Amino acid sequence: MLLQTLSAGQFRRAFAILALSPAIAQADPDKVPTPPFKDWGKEAMEVLQKDLWLPDKKLYAEKANVAQNKQDHPAFMWGVGVQLSAMAAAASLEPEKYLSPMQEYADAIQVYWWKHDGIEGFDVQPGPKSSDRYYDDNAWLVLALAEVHELTKEKKYLDRSEATFRFVMSGEDDKLGGGLYWREVEKSSKNTCTNAPTIVSALRLYQLTKDEKYLETAKRIYAWTNKTLQDEDGLFWDNIRLNGRVDRRKFTYNSALMIRANCLLHEITDEAKYLDEAKRIATSAEKLWIHPTGAISDSGRFAHLLLEALLELEDRDKNPHWHETVSRCLVHLREKMRDENGRYPHRWDRRRPGPMEEVMLLNQASPARAYLMAAREIPSR
Repeated sequence: MLLQTLSAGQFRRAFAILALSPAIAQADPDKVPTPPFKDWGKEAMEVLQKDLWLPDKKLYAEKANVAQNKQDHPAFMWGVGVQLSAMAAAASLEPEKYLSPMQEYADAIQVYWWKHDGIEGFDVQPGPKSSDRYYDDNAWLVLALAEVHELTKEKKYLDRSEATFRFVMSGEDDKLGGGLYWREVEKSSKNTCTNAPTIVSALRLYQLTKDEKYLETAKRIYAWTNKTLQDEDGLFWDNIRLNGRVDRRKFTYNSALMIRANCLLHEITDEAKYLDEAKRIATSAEKLWIHPTGAISDSGRFAHLLLEALLELEDRDKNPHWHETVSRCLVHLREKMRDENGRYPHRWDRRRPGPMEEVMLLNQASPARAYLMAAREIPSR
């Protein structure tokens, strides 16, 4: 019997997949099945393309009423960032199919680029309009454009990534001892969702440019975020307001980006303390949010970043547990959350029965990115 020859980790992964997805198990009963994450990601991309693409604008809609075949305005910048990152993940797997559309979209979103108070950055919607820019939205674009640069080798995308980072850093001041704000026009709170991806952005730009200023910036914001917004269990609270009041809600993506920050700091410095911290945060995150069935108790727009962080941790510490956990979550997502037409709900632990009538770009691009990253990161062991 094959199962008798498996390691404990392989057995757990096989059992989870067999239990959750009989269709996969039946495909080839003589070997441990590997979920077809690439196919699932491509399917999600195709469905959202059909539902949300605005061909006249070469952009994606924020949402669509699929029952009425009616699309909304262009997506807000948060959704743009997730979609561009999903396209980058697809292009890394099938450049002949996805590289050109990814570049075209990366160029098309320049209509969101807006100058206000002497500094340029991505606005929440294309102009002309009154400026309403979010520092966290722009941090996600730093990361997405860095991926576009790596795939295309075109310097203009690295230049745009660095220019976007300059806008992000305009959100830092010394109030509350440092840290970055959430929103440009309403500087009332400093949020983990801005500071954590800014740390990761700085580290990625350091890797790409070798400019020490990015590493120094990352370490400064890392220290402030840990001191100000980290709980004793390693997980991160949502924000601190200027009056010092901490919003102690916890969301998967805040802790996820700090897992990634620690993984990158370990990769750059080779200091064991960073990998130890990444594992501590990940263990607490799994305990709080991931059900044994694979359901994640959060919105998919946040949860996909936790899965990506676990994949990055697995790449650093070589513990197959993390990829097994991601596999279990994605099998559950596909088997239990996806509707009959291939669309995904807001939450990754529950959905209403029947076909969805309305979809949002964020909710469809998030599973696409997660599937494609899992396909890209399948271990060779």
